[in-house]
Amino acid sequence: MKFEEFKKEVEGLELFSKGWRGYIYRGIWKGQKVAIKVAKDQERVYAIQKECKILKRLLGHGGFPQVLFCGKDFIVYPFIEGVPLEKKRLSLEEKARVYLKVLELIKVLDSLGINKDELHSLDKNTLLGKDGGVYMLDFERGSQEPKKLHNLTQFLQLLVREGFLGRERAIDLGRKYSRGENVYDEVAEVIRAFT
Repeated sequence: MKFEEFKKEVEGLELFSKGWRGYIYRGIWKGQKVAIKVAKDQERVYAIQKECKILKRLLGHGGFPQVLFCGKDFIVYPFIEGVPLEKKRLSLEEKARVYLKVLELIKVLDSLGINKDELHSLDKNTLLGKDGGVYMLDFERGSQEPKKLHNLTQFLQLLVREGFLGRERAIDLGRKYSRGENVYDEVAEVIRAFT
């Protein structure tokens, strides 16, 4: 089913935001407030379909959109009430608490063999939920079963830029991670020092 057909089933449909590859609508579907991500054009349908496959693998894991339905050019999931990280002014301690939650989500992604991409910058694709949760959005650039995971190495770049971690230590942790070593606890310890 295409979005043009599906939207007849949605009450109060309204455009919520415009992205690089698609549009986000919100409305009520089957009595539930939902977000509907729609491909901007035919060239971007593949990215939406890829994102749907990734989100289906993340079903049941908190911190990710829980897909309800995928059409040919759209994805439906419960609307997450919250604010993008870029719109919040957080203290270093508050950022550290958010980053610890992001690290937990990275562990989930790695355990499932999913590369998120774009983890060197969390501004737009990380939502701070009104429920206190941290949510990762936008998986259209992600990949499944890559030859090499790079979620944590990208996140380490962010930690260096934000002043949580020195460059040399980040390189060392990144190399260990690339060799398949479990460095999540070491990274968490570094972040926890700021809480």
